[in-house]
Amino acid sequence: MKFLLPLSVSLLLFGGRVQAQVPNISYAEPIVITKGGVYTGNYRSGSSSTPCVLVVTNEPVVLENCTLVGAGDLVQAGGGSNLTVRKCRGYGLEPTENNRPRGRFVDAYQAKQLVVEHNYLEHTTGILANRWSGDGSAQQTLIIRYNQGLNCDGRFRNGGKEHRSFVQLNTVQNLAGIDISFNEFRNEPNESAVEDNINFYNSSGTPQSPAKVHDNYVQGAYPYPATESYFSGTGMTTDGDGATAATTTAYLEAYSNQFVSTCNAAMNIAAGHDVTFHDNRIVTSGMLADGTRLNATYAATAIFNGYNKPGSVFFGNKIENNVIGYVKGGYNFPYTNRHDQDVVTGSNVMPTTGNTHMPNMPITVQTEQNEWSLWKQKLQSQGLYVGPQAAIALPVQLSSVATAKPVAQELYTLMGKLVWQRPYQEQLDWNQMRPGLYVLRTRRQDGSASSTKVLVE
Repeated sequence: MKFLLPLSVSLLLFGGRVQAQVPNISYAEPIVITKGGVYTGNYRSGSSSTPCVLVVTNEPVVLENCTLVGAGDLVQAGGGSNLTVRKCRGYGLEPTENNRPRGRFVDAYQAKQLVVEHNYLEHTTGILANRWSGDGSAQQTLIIRYNQGLNCDGRFRNGGKEHRSFVQLNTVQNLAGIDISFNEFRNEPNESAVEDNINFYNSSGTPQSPAKVHDNYVQGAYPYPATESYFSGTGMTTDGDGATAATTTAYLEAYSNQFVSTCNAAMNIAAGHDVTFHDNRIVTSGMLADGTRLNATYAATAIFNGYNKPGSVFFGNKIENNVIGYVKGGYNFPYTNRHDQDVVTGSNVMPTTGNTHMPNMPITVQTEQNEWSLWKQKLQSQGLYVGPQAAIALPVQLSSVATAKPVAQELYTLMGKLVWQRPYQEQLDWNQMRPGLYVLRTRRQDGSASSTKVLVE
């Protein structure tokens, strides 16, 4: 469906592409940052072993309005780093080495402060916080918010893949102030290879300040190829082999998120203690948009002791007050061909009550699309946006008066990239366009042009 909008609208909405569309601009060679400051630029690396930006200082560094393109990590930061990545665009290239996935958008090792906000990342392997050196104060914590990601892609160039996530915390323990919120992560079938979109591995907040994962929109978790029958990924999972209550995943609250079209599961508590998933929306139709059936769906959500830890390590976990509609043929909870909760497998301790199930009627692709509409309404009602805010960049001046006969039409992204160009009488099938905001330019015999914003839903 399309809607015409006033040209004055300048907010960039989500409009992912099948392959990473690298901006056609000038790039500098990879940079090593040894001093604090604010850095803006366009950097490109052609090697899986060389990050676009390497931060080797503990002084505060801000990367802002950068375009980063590379086969390896786009941003890499070492121990004690104080890093903010804001309003940047990152594009992953095909790996240059075998048995190696595309690089991460941000890979931070033992950071003491990490803020990643209002960025766009495409065909990368997400954001990794690997261990921590900060104290959990407001100036030394972890914030990942308002980002927009397309296709977390852990595939190797020579076949196979590595488990990667849009957001992963690895052994980030006892940290106050963790906030992962208002991110939009989408994976396309057969163009992505994600494991858990959000993964907490042996990572924890504190009893007084639990880690907050809230108001995120996550769509797509598929095997590769998408119709394979086995997949171990999810929308979100608590994970880890920590042997004690202090070293396992703990003190985590996930709420007001939306998980759509996730094979295997949407939200699992597989490790840890004092983890609560509440007031989320989980919808999976078990079908792709073209009617292809997914074979790797299982159950929307579960609580199970995946590492067989004692009761002193795995305890106090809850999944409640969520809205769920998850299709799985052959299962019957709570209705025929539904598996909204796994209450029987192995060491599962998922209660049979406490959540709201969508009515006993077909959960369809349209049901999933409704979640997208709800997400956009949430952002609009709160005056928020995800990704970098972009202005129109069209190649010619536009005329506001249309008098001569139209002869051609052109469709542009808000970044000024030409999507298609054709004679005026040949109309585009808008149903084939990805959701997003575009600029439709009409050219006329006298050389004038007029432009209209088009919102495709």
